[in-house]
Amino acid sequence: MKQSAKIETPVQSLIWSGVLEKPVTVEFTAERQTSHAGLLVPAALDRRWGLTAGIAAGLRDRRDPDLIQHTLLDMLRQRLYGALGGFADANDAARLKDEPVFRFLLGRSLKNEEDALASQPTLSRFENALSVGSIMRWASTLTDAVLLRQREHRGKVRRITLDLDPTEDPTHGQQEFSFFNSHYDTWCFLPLLAFATFHDERNREEPERYLLAALLRRGNANATLGFAGLLRRLVRRCREVFPEARLRVRLDGAYATPEVFVLLEELQVEYVVNMGKNDVLKRAAEPLLERARLAAVLSGKSERVFGEIKYAAQTWNGVSRRAVIKAEATIDPRAPDKGMKDNPRFVITNLNSLPEHVYSEVYCPRGAMEKALNELKGGLYLDRTSCTDFMANQVRVLLAATAYALVQELRTQARGQCVERWEVAHLRARLFKVAAIVGESTRRWVLKISKFAPDLDIFCAVARCCYAAPA
Repeated sequence: MKQSAKIETPVQSLIWSGVLEKPVTVEFTAERQTSHAGLLVPAALDRRWGLTAGIAAGLRDRRDPDLIQHTLLDMLRQRLYGALGGFADANDAARLKDEPVFRFLLGRSLKNEEDALASQPTLSRFENALSVGSIMRWASTLTDAVLLRQREHRGKVRRITLDLDPTEDPTHGQQEFSFFNSHYDTWCFLPLLAFATFHDERNREEPERYLLAALLRRGNANATLGFAGLLRRLVRRCREVFPEARLRVRLDGAYATPEVFVLLEELQVEYVVNMGKNDVLKRAAEPLLERARLAAVLSGKSERVFGEIKYAAQTWNGVSRRAVIKAEATIDPRAPDKGMKDNPRFVITNLNSLPEHVYSEVYCPRGAMEKALNELKGGLYLDRTSCTDFMANQVRVLLAATAYALVQELRTQARGQCVERWEVAHLRARLFKVAAIVGESTRRWVLKISKFAPDLDIFCAVARCCYAAPA
């Protein structure tokens, strides 16, 4: 087996001969260059918005003031901007210690080498030192900041839909409260995430799902653990910020419990909740399924029929609620010879709309949350919860949530530009990862970007959307 090449001491130059028409020389002599100049855009948004400043103001610093070199705000921003740049955790601090953009974004001098960024041990202590009270204030500040910012952008709002959903966060070590979850067939945490979707003047849902809260929970948690308290807080704050808006709550089948329905009706919100199959609902769906099967035989493709009943589960203490039924007979177009399959679905709701509208136009769009979950995990490392301490992992979840809030604010500010629909990975590759020469004088910082840089027109357009002005 061939051994890997030994890592050698860096040299001043390299040369390739016989690769192209001419020899190629690579010299490591340029100073103060960066490949992350585009991080100035979300950093500028953050400063104008005051997001990280507001969060840091609520964190309690228990260190000796005379010995502090890196404030909580500095460490928060270093971790946050690092995540936006693609640096997953505190271990990347050593790689970034001489990165000029990170130094000037945190107010550190390029000329004074001792004015360094926080090291990995310092950032790890930051993650592990925050009290429960500080973490709760962080979560509350993030919710308020997103709602108040949307109020500034929109003015009055007709309706807000709240989606709450757990997601698995696989663990691979000795993390506190990591348990085996039989549903996901893995050891994991089970964070609960809450999103808000705003409706336009025609009562259509906008595509962006704004993250309001991210609550880390033990891996074997019941779906409703922490749900009631979180929903009460979100409904209260939404009504305080948007008193004119009607609130709608949309949930999957794990929340179809008597306690949840009582809570939703107590809060006086519209609700649409998926309901698992049972014998009573299956019998109610059978006449509709017969019609769907007949329609599928005649058309040769999948067909749906909608209906509704008044339904009262035994655990509901005699209370009847509206159950919308989707009776579908499916035919796989790739293998029609396999025959038809029944696919009934049930939704419990207090809406008065037609059954097809309730299911197709109101409930089904909750599937768009998967896009946001994929961005949070794949782009901003929501699932990088590798600390031993549970509360330190909650801090990491909040870091990912805060970074996502900045991304969503950027997309909101850049409405009408192509980046409005770009996901995190695409934003990083085409907007944040920009090469530049970094300079510092007594009066200003200077970033010199090549006039031949790819996507330069997009960078300039987005920068102007985010408070930059032609000089």
